[in-house]
Amino acid sequence: MGDIIITITKGDPATGILTLSDQGVTNAKQGDQVTWVIGPGSGVGSISGIVEKPGSADVFSPDPAPVNGTSNWQGTINPLVPIDTVEKYSINWVTGGTGWLGKDGAGQPKTFDPIIKIKA
Repeated sequence: MGDIIITITKGDPATGILTLSDQGVTNAKQGDQVTWVIGPGSGVGSISGIVEKPGSADVFSPDPAPVNGTSNWQGTINPLVPIDTVEKYSINWVTGGTGWLGKDGAGQPKTFDPIIKIKA
């Protein structure tokens, strides 16, 4: 079991595309703890959810949830999930900015769809 930290380095408010430290493909092992961190200056205000895509495998147990007192989210790979399982999931996020009268687009909900692959 290990720790995987996925840093969100950039969020595109026009397309919803996130730039992630692992390029959107996470290679994890059974029992790994996965943490999503919003990088400074990324343009991402917050994560509002991390959920599996409909019809996709569910590799997390427990499912990702906010870490108390932070903007980070964390989930644990089920230790019983079969090797080579792939989960397609969504990171639901909100654009950052000052939000001053909404002129800079702050507070807009967006979605990005990366994957997690379970390796031996």
